[in-house]
Amino acid sequence: MLVYGLGSPAVNFPASFDQFARMEDGYEERFTLNEAPRFDFGPATQLRIVDDCDVLRANAANVHGGEAYCLLNELQRWSTAFPYPDEASLLAALTAFYASSHYEDLLTNYTGYGAYTGFVADTAGTGIRALFHAFNSTLPLGVPISPSSIARYYDPWREAVDERCDERFRCELTNFGPPGRETANYFYWMATLRELGHEAVMNIMIALVVSYVVLVMVTRNVLVPALSILSIGSTVTCVLAAIFLHPNEYKFDANAAILIVMATGMSVDYAVHLGHFYNDQPGMRFEKAQMALHGVGLSVCGGALTTGGAALPLTLAQHFLFFEEAGAFIFCTAFFGLFFSFAMLMPLLMIIGPEGSQGDLDDLFAKACSKTTPVRPAPTETTRAELTA
Repeated sequence: MLVYGLGSPAVNFPASFDQFARMEDGYEERFTLNEAPRFDFGPATQLRIVDDCDVLRANAANVHGGEAYCLLNELQRWSTAFPYPDEASLLAALTAFYASSHYEDLLTNYTGYGAYTGFVADTAGTGIRALFHAFNSTLPLGVPISPSSIARYYDPWREAVDERCDERFRCELTNFGPPGRETANYFYWMATLRELGHEAVMNIMIALVVSYVVLVMVTRNVLVPALSILSIGSTVTCVLAAIFLHPNEYKFDANAAILIVMATGMSVDYAVHLGHFYNDQPGMRFEKAQMALHGVGLSVCGGALTTGGAALPLTLAQHFLFFEEAGAFIFCTAFFGLFFSFAMLMPLLMIIGPEGSQGDLDDLFAKACSKTTPVRPAPTETTRAELTA
């Protein structure tokens, strides 16, 4: 649906947007019109809207079978006076058109025609607040609300509409279903979900940086936390891969944006204990790693088993998608956190882990403070005489 005369965000339309379908209670409260700067429905705009419909209707990739519902195009066919000299004249013509037999035929021959295309007059009854045309893009009713699912329909439409509209000639792209089969406003959610996706990635980066800083403060070492963050990042990556390749076809949505950050925080738990215990042990790196495994390895395994076990009942909550998805996130985090802690972090510590005072903050600070710039000694009487000679 292409809406003219409204600002952003897009509008959630009621079951009927017909100017005269106002008999039901709460009609005006069921939607909010977000006004753009005054939109002039003058002759040039009327012709532009008609041309928009013709161009988009001809776009076979977006419009199935050329099926379009364009009020002004039908008004042009009905009236020889089109385009009208001003907005008031256009409003009067549309009012007369709604009462014509031509419009009655459209309502009879096309199910939901009055909801697919129409207009809203201003409160004074002298102008038009918004006018909308609709196109059949065969967007499936069961499409999951996720960027990856909606993008294949949204992006071609966004590109086509952007070629027709600009800051001066503003129009909104939204979606709408027939009365009784209204769909979620996928196009409205698309921008929101993409922003959530960007923020989720940014939150992961921030969480990893903060985790590194906290681990440095806890271990008083800059090398052990670096290897721990590598393990944490691998855990988060595999959790996301496992979740979004899940047989239940989880998609990125608002729930996933929350759970991603939670998974990042939970995955820190496994690496921090092993890394901290390793750093506190004496000896060479292999012995330090062995002592870390003997000291907290069993506790880390127990924590992963209890966390993963507690998540399993959540995965069975099929009627509560958030709980089911949360259970999958928690279980995968426990599994991959345990796997990478023992299969990657500990081998890396055995091979390239710091030993002795390598990477210790106290040692680094001491070395930095002990470095002083040598002061050239003042010349003595003997050196002055030698220099004079």
